[in-house]
Amino acid sequence: MSRIGKIARLPEQIREQINCRLQDGENGPDIITWLNSSAEVKAALALEFEGREINEVNLTAWRQGGFRDWETQQAVMAEAQRITSEGGELAQTGDGALADKLAVWLVGRYVVATRQLLEKGNGPEAWKLLRELCHDLVALRRGDHGAEWLRLERERVELRKIATERKKEKPEEEDPPLPPMDDEEKERQYRQIFGMEPL
Repeated sequence: MSRIGKIARLPEQIREQINCRLQDGENGPDIITWLNSSAEVKAALALEFEGREINEVNLTAWRQGGFRDWETQQAVMAEAQRITSEGGELAQTGDGALADKLAVWLVGRYVVATRQLLEKGNGPEAWKLLRELCHDLVALRRGDHGAEWLRLERERVELRKIATERKKEKPEEEDPPLPPMDDEEKERQYRQIFGMEPL
């Protein structure tokens, strides 16, 4: 949501510093003194607010709006980093079936959701959510199996391609022609084939 107060109109790096100071528990009057002594803040206030300084009301409004939004965003980002890290660890423990990053992220989200279910206990709502998670997990595993089948099929096609190329490079050699036989050798072979006494 776009905010319109004095602090909301300050440059982003200053708002970030304000948020960090609030998060660290710095008191309001010290933050206000720091802000009103900054040349960059003075320039922004002169441009949009006729140079009126930031006061306690402005900081309180920011603390209840922009700062809360920032805290929520920080929590979401921390959770996303944790889930991504867990997903990466899960992918490393497997045999590559979860190579796609989205699948890894989803697995991480399911881990978080399962933890939340465990915290809720064994009530009917928790069991309902658990059944939904199981349904989703089955679909995810089906996708993993399909990806593994596709990988094996690609390997088969590649092996066939290699075999075909080798055949093209080295056509099968024909048997060398037999040396010519004289009449005596022909007679001997003929008698041997038909089981007749040699001459």
